[in-house]
Amino acid sequence: MKSITSYQSDDIKVLRDNDRHDFATLPPFFLLQSYFEPETNDQTTTTQEFNLISASPAFGRLDWVAGVFYLDTEVDIAITERLDFGFDGTFDPFTVEDILTFAPADAGFISNAKPERESLSVYGQGTLTLSDTTRLIGGLRYTQDEVYSEVTNFYGRGGTDILEIDSNEVTGRLAFEKDFDDVTLGYASYTRGFKPGGSNLTFGREAVVSPIVVLPTFEQETIDAYEVGLKTDLDDGRVRLNAAAFMYSYENLQYQATDPEVFQGGVGNIPESDIYGAELELGAFLSDSVLFDVRLAWLSTEITESHLALDNVASEAATNALLAQGVSLFSPEVEVARAAQISDVRGNVLPKTPRLTANIALTHTTAIEGWGDVKSSLSFTYRGDFKHRVFNNPTTDSVPSYQTLDVLVKLTPDDADWRVELIGKNITDEAGINARFTDVFGVGATGDQFIQPRQFMVRAGFDF
Repeated sequence: MKSITSYQSDDIKVLRDNDRHDFATLPPFFLLQSYFEPETNDQTTTTQEFNLISASPAFGRLDWVAGVFYLDTEVDIAITERLDFGFDGTFDPFTVEDILTFAPADAGFISNAKPERESLSVYGQGTLTLSDTTRLIGGLRYTQDEVYSEVTNFYGRGGTDILEIDSNEVTGRLAFEKDFDDVTLGYASYTRGFKPGGSNLTFGREAVVSPIVVLPTFEQETIDAYEVGLKTDLDDGRVRLNAAAFMYSYENLQYQATDPEVFQGGVGNIPESDIYGAELELGAFLSDSVLFDVRLAWLSTEITESHLALDNVASEAATNALLAQGVSLFSPEVEVARAAQISDVRGNVLPKTPRLTANIALTHTTAIEGWGDVKSSLSFTYRGDFKHRVFNNPTTDSVPSYQTLDVLVKLTPDDADWRVELIGKNITDEAGINARFTDVFGVGATGDQFIQPRQFMVRAGFDF
């Protein structure tokens, strides 16, 4: 029997410059400036787990584990955003009365929220040996998850919302493994998993001027995962091959959503989506001193059921166009213009799922008399293009592919306690984009995170 107890208390303060540009170097009206006062986030989390693990196989054939897990989390969040509606580089002060009466003010999203989550799970898993070459693995988990949240936005302009949602789900895994011989394993598995639902800080409140897109709470997300695979060694261990194919079916996939009402957004659910994929790993000794490695992954994804969603990039563009004409931010005209950007995401690909990724490497090892062992490698990496959000916006969401080339030479002298490496990373100086982020709660700005530029390094190691 094992007991694991944890307690964590975090006092977090975050400074955010959401527009990601400098007013002094870019022209007026280039982008609405957004700045968050130090956002405070106080979190307290307690967890407790007990589990029992079989000391010896039950009935001589069944290895098992069973347990219970408990989590309690309490959060206190305070957020105040300032927006430079005057486009003069200054965030003018405002009062609580300005916010309560919808008066013109350099203010954005303001919130005070206290979400709480309590979760209890009971689980068990066993591996049953059917024969010397076959095994059946099965497990079940029951989870009860409860969320309670008190949300006060814009200093209580709309009152305090009490939001509650429960999630109760049975998940599990079933797998079959077979040893075809001493070096070959085949398997097939089915797994069901889930991510609990929760509450939003902001959401649509009226359906007269525009339809509601973001609800007060969002549903739990579930996945049914199917996988078959083979792991084997060939040519007396000189070749190793691992291959797998899989299919993931999601229900209520959670994503960042935006509502036509200004400053209203949160997490939404896409009803159904699928991922199909395959992976291949191959390692082969081309000679006693040359190793060839290949790792390939292929993905095909699609949102398969109709879902109306609002791209906040498009909604912010529509909002700013009317603000430039002097239309009030909270006017029905702005809400109608934002709602006009709602579109069906059915048929779009899922975010951050490149169709192809690959890594190919050659490694050569040799001994030089009087010097020691020398290891050199050449590695090629390819990351395919992908869409970074479910909206598949051609302007902001298309992240291009990139490819890099790395080299390494390592010298380990004979009878020495030191070694040295010469390393070259991204030697072609590819300007690849590793990740992209579009802000949901600010002004819709999009920022890129690039891969490391060309780097040459010397690394030394000592044994003592």
